[in-house]
Amino acid sequence: MEETIEKTGLLGKLANFFNREDEEFEEMDDAPVRSQLRVHTVHRYSVTIRRQIVSFNDAVAAADGLKRGEQQIMNLSMCAPELREKIKDFMSGVNYTAEGTWEELGEHVFLLAPASALVEVAPASQRMVAAKN
Repeated sequence: MEETIEKTGLLGKLANFFNREDEEFEEMDDAPVRSQLRVHTVHRYSVTIRRQIVSFNDAVAAADGLKRGEQQIMNLSMCAPELREKIKDFMSGVNYTAEGTWEELGEHVFLLAPASALVEVAPASQRMVAAKN
C-alpha cells in the first residue's frame, strides 16, 4: 500500500497563513494546501480639483497632493499673471521630480497626474481644432 504525502509549497503556506484562524505558526508546515486563494485588490485613487488657486499656498497644497500620488486639476485663471507663471514654474518642477503627466485642459486649467496614473489624451475633434484657429 502506497501513501502519498502532500508537501505544502510557498503559495500554499501564504494561503494558509492569511486564511488560518487560531493555528500556530509552526503548524502551518503540516497544513493541507488550499485549493483556492482569493485575493481582493483594492485600488485607491484620489483626484483633487482646485477650482480657484489664488495664492502660492494653494499651489503648495497641490504639490503636496501630487507627491502623495493624488491627481490634481488646477484652475489658475483667478491668479495674477505674475503669480500664475510662478505657480506654473513651481508645479512644473514638482511634476518633473514626480515623473508625472502635465496636460493643459483649457486656458489656465491644468491636469497634473502622478507617474502611476495612465493619462490618455484623445485626438482633438474638428470642432476643437476650429475653435483654436
